[in-house]
Amino acid sequence: MKTPDTIIATSRISVVGIGGGGCNTIDSMASHWEDAPALVAINTDAQSLNSVRCGTRIQIGKRITRNMGTGGECKIGRLAADEDFETLQGLFQDMDLVFIVTALGGGTGTGAAPVVARAAHESGAMVIAFATIPFTFEGDRRMSQARQGLVELKDQADVMIVIPNQSLFAAAGANATAEEAFRHADYYLSMGVFAIWKLLTQRNIISLDFATLRMVARCSGGGSFFSYGEGKGPGRAADAIQAALHSPLLENGEALAEAESILVSILGGPDMRICDVETVMKTITASSRPDAHIHMGTAVDNAWQDTLSVTIVASRYWREEGELEERTEDKPDPEPVPGTDSAAPPSSQKKKKRKAMETQPQLVLGGISKGLFKDVQPTIVDNEDMDMPTFIRKHVTVDK
Repeated sequence: MKTPDTIIATSRISVVGIGGGGCNTIDSMASHWEDAPALVAINTDAQSLNSVRCGTRIQIGKRITRNMGTGGECKIGRLAADEDFETLQGLFQDMDLVFIVTALGGGTGTGAAPVVARAAHESGAMVIAFATIPFTFEGDRRMSQARQGLVELKDQADVMIVIPNQSLFAAAGANATAEEAFRHADYYLSMGVFAIWKLLTQRNIISLDFATLRMVARCSGGGSFFSYGEGKGPGRAADAIQAALHSPLLENGEALAEAESILVSILGGPDMRICDVETVMKTITASSRPDAHIHMGTAVDNAWQDTLSVTIVASRYWREEGELEERTEDKPDPEPVPGTDSAAPPSSQKKKKRKAMETQPQLVLGGISKGLFKDVQPTIVDNEDMDMPTFIRKHVTVDK
């Protein structure tokens, strides 16, 4: 990273919305934030992009999409981003931290977000990605695309925060209208980014520096849960932490109870009291496992008079710096995608299979006669001898 200091200049942080969902969140940020970091909207659809209120708007894939969207095809979204990869790299030149916000399942967000994250990484920036995944009623195809996009995006992001739409809209309340729910979702995402940005760009009562954020990203393995809560008035601290803890995004507190790594941002006005901070942290400590690695910071903003917010980023795993080299071979089982019923095959199963293949003695089949077919030419397809038994050609292990 380029900046070893504890405080990052706002000019070295960028927040990027990709695709329709991501650009909607950027539009919400632009209308709420003052003195915000660089806000960037990236999309293939020219008409949709032009409606976003932010300083920088980048249309990708003009040649491929002809100024229209991707039709839900993530392959086209990926090709569109590849087409303008040099432009994306230039966008992130001299950036220390890039937030990516996107909705997975469609074409542009799913296909382009991993490419944008790679461009940011190759430019030297740390990448924190917030990605929503579809409602279950949106269908298997869209969910399948989201899962694949999630795997690709996680490969490029330092921190990957997955937010199921089902949980995000549940946080808005059952009686919320569709418009209110979408507005609430955009606000929720923007405040998560806002809280971390505030911690890193100014000196605070209790600072959480960029070096700590990098260490948390590295040691927690990248995959994280996220939650946000607000409170006002005399009981603002208690209200904010209870709202964050009981959010569907933290699985109503279960994700926090299992987390080995917890990052906490407390944002308040100049009237924020030390007892407010104590209330928040006591509640989090009581709700967490005793050996959890908890990192926290506070930020003060004059606009937050009589108001307090709590942002929680929690990961189930933590590996000390000395253990990280071992994780390539012995990493924990992948976390299931929140809100879905699928997960990648456990790494322990992969290791057992690999070990079995390494230790199984070779089966020698010498001296076998082909009888009547001894003079017949072998059947070769794609450079494989199809007369060879399948389990030998495919290196399938044979259990005793």
